[in-house]
Amino acid sequence: MRDYKKSLLDEKGFSLIELIIVVVIIGIIAAIAIPNLLQARRASNEASAISSVSLIHRSLMTYKTTEGDGEFTDLTGLYNRNYIDTTLGSTPHIKSGYRFEINVYPSTSSVEARYDLRARPIVHQITNNVTATGSRDFGVNEAGGIYETTDNTAVSFDPNTRLALGTAVHIDR
Repeated sequence: MRDYKKSLLDEKGFSLIELIIVVVIIGIIAAIAIPNLLQARRASNEASAISSVSLIHRSLMTYKTTEGDGEFTDLTGLYNRNYIDTTLGSTPHIKSGYRFEINVYPSTSSVEARYDLRARPIVHQITNNVTATGSRDFGVNEAGGIYETTDNTAVSFDPNTRLALGTAVHIDR
């Protein structure tokens, strides 16, 4: 029995150097993994925003040709008619780190109804790289092409030609 107690007292734990080495290794792994994790989260948010913009566009076009009598409605109107889910339909219209904004323009005697839909990151990567929810802004109008900007400006469209303005670039989907 005495030998057993003595052997327990003789055992040593980790030395300070060994503990420091382990902490440094964990720090190096975290320094590599965390930026990749943040980038993956932003990419996921952006993919969700593109998908949501596409869904809203299709919903608006369906609404216009079925219930809207040639007119568009806002996101709350789409939600109230079960075209989109609660996440996109509830105010504020936020999903996966993106805020969705829509401007609806009624038809006139010479111009059909139009709309401009934008999806903007709540925190843009230019503003804060660590907490950014996205690095691209997205936009679509009744023509159906999805556009993006990367300079933290909203996608906007010319009121007459309906072409994207500024630094907006058409994305393939």
